[in-house]
Amino acid sequence: MTFHHYIFFISLTISQILFAADSPQISHGPMLGAVSENAAKIWLRTSTPGEVNCTLFEVAKPSEPIVKKVQTNLASDNTCIIPFDQLKKETQYKYVIRTGNSEQQGNFTTLGPSLSDKSIRLVYGSCYDHKDNKMKAGTSVFTEMAKRNGDLIIFLGDFPYTARGAKNELRKGNRKLREVIGFTELTSSTPTYGIYDDHDFGPNDCDGTHKHADEALATFKEYWPNPSYGLAQDKGIYCSFLVGDVEFFLLDGRYPARMKKKTMLGEAQYKWLCDGLKDSKSRYKVIVSGTQFGRAKSDGWAGKFYLDERNKLFSFIADHNINGVIGISGDVHRSDIYKLPIGKGQYFYDFTSGSLSQTHRLPPRPLPKEMIHSYGKKTDNNMYGEIEFRPASDNETALIFRSISAQNDVIYEHKLNPKDLSLD
Repeated sequence: MTFHHYIFFISLTISQILFAADSPQISHGPMLGAVSENAAKIWLRTSTPGEVNCTLFEVAKPSEPIVKKVQTNLASDNTCIIPFDQLKKETQYKYVIRTGNSEQQGNFTTLGPSLSDKSIRLVYGSCYDHKDNKMKAGTSVFTEMAKRNGDLIIFLGDFPYTARGAKNELRKGNRKLREVIGFTELTSSTPTYGIYDDHDFGPNDCDGTHKHADEALATFKEYWPNPSYGLAQDKGIYCSFLVGDVEFFLLDGRYPARMKKKTMLGEAQYKWLCDGLKDSKSRYKVIVSGTQFGRAKSDGWAGKFYLDERNKLFSFIADHNINGVIGISGDVHRSDIYKLPIGKGQYFYDFTSGSLSQTHRLPPRPLPKEMIHSYGKKTDNNMYGEIEFRPASDNETALIFRSISAQNDVIYEHKLNPKDLSLD
């Protein structure tokens, strides 16, 4: 090799290194969301703005791929959500996503009618601060959640924690969360959904009047591939979706909330929820809330600002004989079950997951008459909830709630029979 050739080779190598450093890479994700009978969404973030290529193909027919290309940009913090539609129901798919010289992949199976004859396993949690992981090195609560093989994952807010709900705080917090070991492994191939509560929307116990509310709403949409966000005429993050014989109603208890007007949901969302519950053909209807339905906290359903709206909702459920309705919630840093009377001999059960990483509160002693379970230990800080929804063919069990410690396995199990949910 001559001197000139050598210099040319060195220059070319340096150029390749610099090009690789400047080219976009996968920095966070992928995350799978909004899987239905014929559609799915895949979320991703790149290190710098650039083109993302996603190839989706049936596992049984890998020679017929669907290819989509999207461009990330600084305006959305280099995040993107890649939607796929016109998919085949009850079909296993694999996806490969590439940008620069980085690559990630995952798989999923679209939904279909046969799921109504099977158990559906929900794994859910709330309240995670990336600085507060109590798990041993190389693990996290997310690695343990993955072992439950859930049909879907729901995060119920305070995920991440911020002081003001400003865009720069939320973006940084969401990135840190997605860097925790096990998070991508959990969410890349299991449909994942989210809502916010107060700390990942704004200041503590806030409603939608705080000055960064619009930033918080916009940033949530950047980072969560939910099926939809509110209504065309009403801003928010609420939506509903089906998994087998279970319909989930994800609430927005912050953006439309107005303490002075004593409404958490606002007029449009409240009507949307009531109409959805009344029209639902599903055996189970799950109301997903950031705050508990039974705890008398100022920003919670049983507090002074929102109690009337909660009681109105409960009366609607009872008056229209809507059965199979339960709630799931977070916020409290403790695992609780409330059994709340709603009228006509019916009860509303609210199952609260423990905190994913925050120090737990101790249970109230004695338990209030409307609580049937409460667990919290300051030394057992990585907890989450699980609900197994049983098919109609099971005449004895409607659902099984499990309070799970990432360090100590199942702490408590509670079963409801069809009569408990007026399903008999």
